[in-house]
Amino acid sequence: AYGVLQDLASVFRGMSYWASNTVQVTADHGALDDDGAHIPVDPVAVYTNASVLEGSFTYEGSALETRATSVMVRYMDMDNLGKPNFVVVEKPELISKYGFNRKQLIAFGTTSKWQARRVGRWILSMEELATEIVSFTTGLDGLLVRPGQVFAVADEMRSGSKLSGRIASGAST
Repeated sequence: AYGVLQDLASVFRGMSYWASNTVQVTADHGALDDDGAHIPVDPVAVYTNASVLEGSFTYEGSALETRATSVMVRYMDMDNLGKPNFVVVEKPELISKYGFNRKQLIAFGTTSKWQARRVGRWILSMEELATEIVSFTTGLDGLLVRPGQVFAVADEMRSGSKLSGRIASGAST
């Protein structure tokens, strides 16, 4: 049943997860304009060196050869009695930058080549934009962000300046 819920969530670029003793569903709220360019989304929280355990972030990038530059999307072609068909979406600038690397996927619930094309464009945009993972451990501050939400990281080791802190003590004068 959980697998079916995950498939249904994939129709709207969403994900299902278990929280608060129930199955929760969230959608990718990132935004792309008509040309596939990223539109910034306001973060729901900011994590700083002062709000993470041991005050450090760990960064990890994806390997260049694993980034998709071409996507083959399978969909149900209603113009052909619902038989499977494919649409291929490529980004020439990514191919010249990373080489040719094709990813195949099934667009669950997709019934037109134009919708399948949008799925492929979204995948390629994410391959271009989401190239780095940040890991950290936090306390109760971690409850502010749920899966699928956008948060910001203000790391003084990367920026070269102290951007935040915590109050260690106080006085009434």
